[in-house]
Amino acid sequence: MNAIFFIGAIVAVVVVALYWFLYRVYKRIARRCRKKDCGRTGVKRVCKILLPPDEVVLHKSAEGKWRWFIRRPIKLTFTVCKCGWVELVKIDTDPISLWHALWVKRFHKEQYYLEDQMLIQAAQRKIRQLYLGGKTTNLDAQASDTPPLSLYSLFRDSLEGVSDIIEKM
Repeated sequence: MNAIFFIGAIVAVVVVALYWFLYRVYKRIARRCRKKDCGRTGVKRVCKILLPPDEVVLHKSAEGKWRWFIRRPIKLTFTVCKCGWVELVKIDTDPISLWHALWVKRFHKEQYYLEDQMLIQAAQRKIRQLYLGGKTTNLDAQASDTPPLSLYSLFRDSLEGVSDIIEKM
């Protein structure tokens, strides 16, 4: 009986060690910089939690009822590389437990503040890409959909308006 116990314990340790090793290999491959000509594997994950303006991390909701979850957070997950590449990889709107929110408030206060300009720009790029499509990701900041204003266009429009009025008479 002792031999079976020791063999089972050894098999369990080997399975857990193999799982841990494969998980670490997967994370090393999956978390690498996707910027062209970089390829570093030391990409960090940065998580931010955005609460609605009327939301506070307390045991009671805004209506005064007891709660276990905060139901309206937005969780943003960024990947940041040492070469300066930043990308928003995940937008999550699932509720978070009150205990998690209190833990973050106590030990990781920086997760509640989205102040880094690089992270804000990465979030804006990703949201623009999601809602406007891939064609508008490389637009120039000075680009506009409105045609340039010129005297010719003003006169042409006014002459067309006058000619329409004359035709109706």
